Amino acid sequence: MPNLPATYVTTTLKDGVVSLGAHAFPQDALGADTVVIRPDHLGICRADVKEILGSRDVMEDRGPLFGHELVGPVAFAGAGTGFEEGDLVTLNPNITSTRTTGFAEYVLVHGTKEQLDQAVVRVPEPRLRGGVWMPEPFACIVHALGKLLELTGLPSLRGRRVGIIGAGCAGLMFAMYARHLGASVAVFNRGEPRRAFAQQQGILAEGEIHPLTDAAAQAHRGGFDIVIVAPTVATAELLETAAGLATDGAVLFVYGGTRKGDTFPVGGADIDALRRQERIESVTYGGKRIDVSGAYGCLREDYEEGFRLHARHPRDFPLERLASRRITLDEFPRRVMELATGEADFPGKVLITLTPGDRGGAPPRP
Repeated sequence: MPNLPATYVTTTLKDGVVSLGAHAFPQDALGADTVVIRPDHLGICRADVKEILGSRDVMEDRGPLFGHELVGPVAFAGAGTGFEEGDLVTLNPNITSTRTTGFAEYVLVHGTKEQLDQAVVRVPEPRLRGGVWMPEPFACIVHALGKLLELTGLPSLRGRRVGIIGAGCAGLMFAMYARHLGASVAVFNRGEPRRAFAQQQGILAEGEIHPLTDAAAQAHRGGFDIVIVAPTVATAELLETAAGLATDGAVLFVYGGTRKGDTFPVGGADIDALRRQERIESVTYGGKRIDVSGAYGCLREDYEEGFRLHARHPRDFPLERLASRRITLDEFPRRVMELATGEADFPGKVLITLTPGDRGGAPPRP
């Protein structure tokens, strides 16, 4: 019998409300195709908040994302999974597999060996459990910029001027990676707290962060070869602002959330399809030709490249500095509901840290 508890604490999302409670551990679900992860650290993603609000289109082939940023050891590995107890892993939620929410003391992932090989990614950095950063969002950024280079045929970003709308974690990671690839970067954000956080953490220099105002947009009008739209929702207003920042012949790259039917310009390119299908299409807007593109999700090789970049270029990728606040699992329902209702908006990454003392449930079975 695996060394797992009789009960465990997990969250439930129902009718837009998040609750936390103890549940019987599903011992009957521990099959040969099952990996159980015991998270040390969890990250709150804006996609989690959108699922609370019901404002995210759930892809049929991938399922809900609620609770997908995590790092921790394998607590149980079925005979057909290819994993072993104690393996330090993270999760790729973009793979077709059945799993429970990551906002819990234990996460169950089911799938074929091939699916699990993509969905459960080994972490080669044991020290990650000390200097914490979340591999999943960075893998998505690695994938996105790799896709941008592929779709545009650019060998690198050297000498390119890259404008980024949004100074959340995604926008800041885009800035890190674009600089590493040789670009100059300018990040625009409406709220002052996120701009201040980026500078205080040493992620962006003073000349790289700007307010997202009409005056700033006008001052930088037509100034960028690539404009990345990285906020939680890629609204029509933000897309028009991005088009204004773009020079003639620029690439407008959509990373922020879109929904079925979203187009830009009005009646033009289907930005939701372009983003999810990772395509590129030329449009004319304001007398300029703009190539509209986007990316969605990531693969195991993107995680592996992310680990390589962080290990070899720690100064270029100070991912640990993105963490702005640590909370316990008990605090999570209240804090995430504050984000969902707009009562709070924390800059950087909010991490949930689970220590042995935080774990509820019954003692492990002998």
